[in-house]
Amino acid sequence: MRKIMLMTTVFALGTGCVYYQERVVPRPDDGPECPGDRDCDGINDLDELLGNTNPDSPDTDRDGIPDDAEGDLGTDPADADSDNDGLDDGDEVSGGTDPMDPDCDDDGLMDGEEDQLGTNPLDPDSDDDGLDDGEELDADTDPLDADSDDDGLADGDEESFFCDPLDPDTDDDSLLDGDEVANNTNPALPDTDGDGLDDGDELEIGTDPLDIDTDGDHLLDGEEGNIGCDPLNPDTDGGGVSDGAEVAAGTDPLDPQDDELGTIDPNPNGGDFDRSGDFDDEGVRIGRGCGCDSTSTGTGAAFVWLVGLLALRRRYST
Repeated sequence: MRKIMLMTTVFALGTGCVYYQERVVPRPDDGPECPGDRDCDGINDLDELLGNTNPDSPDTDRDGIPDDAEGDLGTDPADADSDNDGLDDGDEVSGGTDPMDPDCDDDGLMDGEEDQLGTNPLDPDSDDDGLDDGEELDADTDPLDADSDDDGLADGDEESFFCDPLDPDTDDDSLLDGDEVANNTNPALPDTDGDGLDDGDELEIGTDPLDIDTDGDHLLDGEEGNIGCDPLNPDTDGGGVSDGAEVAAGTDPLDPQDDELGTIDPNPNGGDFDRSGDFDDEGVRIGRGCGCDSTSTGTGAAFVWLVGLLALRRRYST
């Protein structure tokens, strides 16, 4: 009676793994055609006994590869899984992996693990997110999902931005990490420009999360919110003096009536974030509609201010 025997041909494709092609050939009859080889597997009975294979079975380890073919492959005909990766040698041959290499794509996962996970044992980064499959398991991310937390950033990119690939809003500023990258804000820092307002709040109210003073009134956007001013309007009360100048002068930036006292700028060429009374391009205002050029000297400005105070004192004394 004729029997069928599985034979294999080996092809090296230069990919770091060995690939195989299977073919089926007729097996010779038992009996006189296979003297000294009871299972007609191409290995004589004595060699099988010395090699710890079964002379009565052409596939001792039942891995789908005949004993004589395993000798050609270098696999162990008495061990169904020669590289101990969780896949039988025959499954590796049919799947295109190397039965002598437990991790064919060198991603830190054995071929058998990849088979269980559904990842590609011939591709170290199955989801093309910039992280090898083994790294993803170590980080608890999904090796089959390029963006595990669905925040718009691939898992591999999150690491480069110091973000958490399992937290869609790493800095808790109400913006997804991917949205922050798109807006050029820092997804790992809730207040990118350091003005006292979180990036998400700035985008919601319309201020610039990359500009500490959106309306240019010499008050930080966050400061304006704390005192009730509009960070998008340099003169919230419309009295003619900017919010920053009023705060420096001690007047109420929410009351247009006290803008008549105005502000003094002894040094119009400097900034005033230290509240020294020195504002850029504020000039001096005494009374509504009376504006002094920002290039006025400190002495002249002080003089006009004193004259204004004397006039007010006379008016109230009468």
